[in-house]
Amino acid sequence: MVISRLKKGALCTGLLVLFAASTAVATSVKIINATPMEVKSYILTNRALRHPNSTVSLIPNYGSSLQMGSSSYETIVFKSAKKLRVGLFGEASVKTNRDTYFSISTPLNRVGVEVSYFESTELYNPNKGKFDDQITSTDESEKIILNKIKLHFDGGYTNGYTLSHEKGKKGYPIEKIEPHSPAEKAGLKVGDIVVKINGQKVNFNKDINTFNTSNNIDKKELETVTIISDSGVEKDIVMESAYWNPKTGMFE
Repeated sequence: MVISRLKKGALCTGLLVLFAASTAVATSVKIINATPMEVKSYILTNRALRHPNSTVSLIPNYGSSLQMGSSSYETIVFKSAKKLRVGLFGEASVKTNRDTYFSISTPLNRVGVEVSYFESTELYNPNKGKFDDQITSTDESEKIILNKIKLHFDGGYTNGYTLSHEKGKKGYPIEKIEPHSPAEKAGLKVGDIVVKINGQKVNFNKDINTFNTSNNIDKKELETVTIISDSGVEKDIVMESAYWNPKTGMFE
């Protein structure tokens, strides 16, 4: 999979105002085995791709004449609110807007679908003395989200387990394990508490809706998952990722 970079522009429609960022860029990925409508439907229905309690707006056909090499261009915007502590000592709380953007474009040759994604939040800008939109997603967090879409349609290498976004007392519980996956074969179970992956402490960042760790879906990798027992004893479980085929819905 080739990760390309796509410049963010200014989008305005009604009360939707997106900031212009001439030097900012968004990560994008090319989906081969799906139509634009299928990708759009998946993004709209997969709640793991957006923040809870968000509302959706669609901006159809934006940039069809500006997006070089594309015959169509549509943007999906998920809008949500975020509480932000302000004041010298964080003594006050204000609500700010948080937006998640997915852009779907179709190449002129009609081969594949290009999807880009980024997050922005209204944050206080001390240089301007006011709140304005600022990019909050990172290259890595953007790649993690886009890989979920790529994996669903085109397949790739994964370990087949899903962590809860809600942290327990000691770590993050596994809430789902795919049948015949490397995770299942390695002995992981639903309810196991994960504290580290490849030696790195696991953390879910709610602001950008992703964990701080990810796997490479383009090739096989060894992964060490550290789980912790009720008594506090840690145990390392090593597994090698396997190819998940979306056509069969099975690991190969």
